[in-house]
Parts: sequence; C-alpha cells; structure tokens
Amino acid sequence: MEIKKIPSDKIYDELENVLKFYSFKNSTLLTNFLRYIVTETIDERQQFIKEYSIAVNALSRPSHFNPHDDAMVRIHAGRLRKLLHEYYSTDGKDNSVIIHVPKGGYVPEFIHNNKIRHADALASIQKTNPVITVFPFKSMVLRPDLEAFSQILSEEISAELSRFQDISVIGHFPSEIISKINENILEAAQLVGADFIITGHIQIIDNKLQIRINLINSSSGKFVLTKLFTPATIDDGIRIQNEIVKDIVASMGGYYGIIFKEIIKTAPSKIADNSSVLKAICSYNEYQSYYSIQNYANALSHLNEAVELAPNHAIVWAMLGEMHLASLALGLDNCKKTIEKSSHCVSKALTIDPNCQQAWHALTLLNCFKKDQDNCLAAAEQCIKINPNSSGIASGVGCMLIFAAYFEKGFNLLENAIRINPSHPWWITIGYCCYYIHKKDYQKSLYWADKMDFSETIWDSLLKAVSLSLLNEDAKAKIQLNNLLELQPQTATEIKEILSSFIFSDEVVFRMVNSLKRIGLKDDLLN
Repeated sequence: MEIKKIPSDKIYDELENVLKFYSFKNSTLLTNFLRYIVTETIDERQQFIKEYSIAVNALSRPSHFNPHDDAMVRIHAGRLRKLLHEYYSTDGKDNSVIIHVPKGGYVPEFIHNNKIRHADALASIQKTNPVITVFPFKSMVLRPDLEAFSQILSEEISAELSRFQDISVIGHFPSEIISKINENILEAAQLVGADFIITGHIQIIDNKLQIRINLINSSSGKFVLTKLFTPATIDDGIRIQNEIVKDIVASMGGYYGIIFKEIIKTAPSKIADNSSVLKAICSYNEYQSYYSIQNYANALSHLNEAVELAPNHAIVWAMLGEMHLASLALGLDNCKKTIEKSSHCVSKALTIDPNCQQAWHALTLLNCFKKDQDNCLAAAEQCIKINPNSSGIASGVGCMLIFAAYFEKGFNLLENAIRINPSHPWWITIGYCCYYIHKKDYQKSLYWADKMDFSETIWDSLLKAVSLSLLNEDAKAKIQLNNLLELQPQTATEIKEILSSFIFSDEVVFRMVNSLKRIGLKDDLLN
C-alpha cells in the first residue's frame, strides 16, 4: 500500500470529515478505533496494528486482554466497515479521498475517489444482506434505571446482531431520524434503508416488569415476531440483559433465523433480481432445510457460479466446500479428490476472511472427513467463539463433534442450540442417531430417525432400518432396508465406507453396519 500518494494532511482532513458523520458522533468506540488505525498507518506503524493494540490503545481494554478469548475487536471492526460504507454511500460519496478497511485485517487504505477505485473499495460490502435497524427502546416509566437499561439493551442487541455476516445492522441515528422515529417508525426505516425494524418498550403493570421486543417488516408494517419478557426485577440487570439478547438474537439472526426466512417468504424478487451471491446462499439454505436431489444440485450449481462471479466472497467459498463434502456423506460421490476440492474452497474462504464463521464451520466438517480429531475440536471451538448466538451454525458444529466422538460436548451444544431455535439443518438427525446408538438408547435413535422424513436420501431409510433392527423390530427394519436398496443399491462394505468416512467411533459404525447385515444386507450384493 502506497499511502504517500495522498498527502497526510488530506488524509487527516478526510478522517475529520468521516468522524463528523452522525453514526460516528454517536459511537465513541468506533471513533477511537478509526482514529487509532488511521494515525498509526500515516505514521508508518502499520505492523503494530493488531487486535491486542487496538483493544488496549483504542477501545480501553485492560493490558491482560486476550484476543483469542474475546472477539470484541473483530465485532467492532465489522461495525466500522459498515459505517464507512454507509458514509461513502451518502454524505461522503463525493469526497476526494476514501478511507477503506479491507476485510481480513485492520490496516486502512487511503484511496483516490474516482469511479473505478470507489467501486473497488466498496465491492466487498454491497447490499446483498437484509438491513436491520434497531430503534431506541422506550421506557414507559420515568425511572432513570429503566431508561438506562432500555438504552443498553438496544445497543447490545445491535452489537450482537452485527456478529452475523448475513445481515447489516444500523443502530445509531441523527436527531432528525430520532424525530421521525417518534412520528412514524415505518417512514423512519425507509429513510435509513432498513428492511426490518427491531423496537420495543419497558413498562410496569400491576407492579410487574414487562419488556416487549418487536420485529417489524418495514415494507408492510407486519409484526414478524414479538416477545414478552417478565423478569421479577432488573436488580440483576446484566444477567437479564444477556438472557434477553441471547434469546432475541438467536431466534432472529443467521440462515435459520426468522429474518432470513421472512426475506425468502415475502421478498423472493430480492433474491431473483440480486447478486449471484444471495441466490447461492438462499439455495444453500434451502438444501440445508429440506433435502432433495434437486435442492442439492441447485445449491452446488449456484455456489459454483457465485465463486466465479464473486471470487472474494468468503461465505460462498465456505459453503461450496461443505457441499463437496456432502456428496461423500450422501453416497453421491466416492472420488478421493473431493476432499482436496473441499480443502481448496475452505482455504480460500479463510484466506479472504479469517473470521468468517461459515468457513470455520466448513473446516470443522473437513477435519471430520480428514479424521483429524484434535483439529476438528479446535476448529469447532473457534467457530462458536466468533458468534455463539448463531444457533444454526452451533447445531451443525454440535453434530460434527458427535461425529468426531466428542459425544457429550457435541450433544450439549446441539441441545442448547435447538432449545433456543428449533430450526436446524436436516442432517442434524444423523448426529442425534449416532449419539443415541453410542448410548445404546435405540428407542431415542428411532425417534430421531422418524423425524428425518426425506425419502430421497439414503439416510432416511438407513437410520430407520438401523434403529428398528437394534430394537429387534425386524419386519419393519427389513422394509426400510428394501427402501434403501431400491433408492441406491449398496453392499455392507460400501455403507461402512460412507459411515467411516466421517464417523470416528468404530463401535458406532460396527453397530450400524452389523444391524443391517443381521436383517439381510449382504457383503457381496451386486450393484
């Protein structure tokens, strides 16, 4: 990067222009963050711009701050990029200089604002994500403690939602927008370009505290979600705040959250008419939610197209890596080079964005297929650390840890994720069945096998046949085995190869294969 092309005084002038923008004036943390990294870069100390130095020197964190355990710098960096994008799309669109913070690092770039460079600077953050605005919550009772609690709650929801890479969040507003919010929240949302509004209030009825949180579709005014929380008191404000934020954010954010589902249901044109990236992500989500051969083929095709047209988008590379591995688990592919193709995709994703949660999710799965237990756990822990409130991702990671024989750790993660948000990938059922086969609780294994109900995948009849056989319900088990062989004729050896490709426990694989052989599956069955 050649910062001398633009004189330092011009860069400092541009920094002050940016910091006058209303979103920065309302955020001391992001102001300090931007001022620090710009000053360090101008003074040619870029090599010292690391998570630790930013946290301690700009964000007032203590000297014992550990970036491996605390993601606050990465979270605020994401918010900073969004505010810069907002500024250069509005007030700063005609400025002669652009301050840009590329994804994957914290060293800013200073760019002459011509059409070509401007497009390059903003290409990675075009609006393909739904935009959520968190309007200030209202305290219906004139009590300073409730007003402070209300303000902190809205800020924490904004901060935690900003962890999701699939949505954009607006949480700070100039005075004219605040006035418009009080007059008409739908018009205020349109002014800031928001697709959804999160708002709420706190009141006391019959001496009981009530906290109401609403999610509203800004184009229709429809209430998409409303939740009521009734803590006895706010004396333990931090605990109550954390519980509410976790509940709200986990149910709203991510590909299994209500925001993304609402976009797919009510605004399909946003997908059809938008970028290849959004179409690919939606196809991936459809495959994850409901298995069919067509859904798998569509997702694979759209993701391949997306990485061609948007080669610097980490999420689609990560998703493509997962889809390659899925072909092995589905018995659609047994090519030895498939793991290499997946590894290439996951490496691309992590090179583009080392903090891409989807990429760490894919890496966890990749390590399952590489039979690398230690690195599977390490990738899983890093994935969850990036955004513990992403329930769909968490359920997938929990399932993968069960595959890797971390049975209790994986099961607890899976249970917690599904308790918060019951929507999850269809293949989570495989993890539950593996867990209960390991525990020799075959009745619960059958319960989860019955929940799959996707007749186009071998896993539907395979899990039912295994569970019924282990329960000695041979007549029903043989029906499911026949269904399996009609769908995709296989030998016991081939099924063992599929199971062993990602399930670490030899004991679980043996029980599953042996249960099928007991009801008639032959080693020498011809394809």
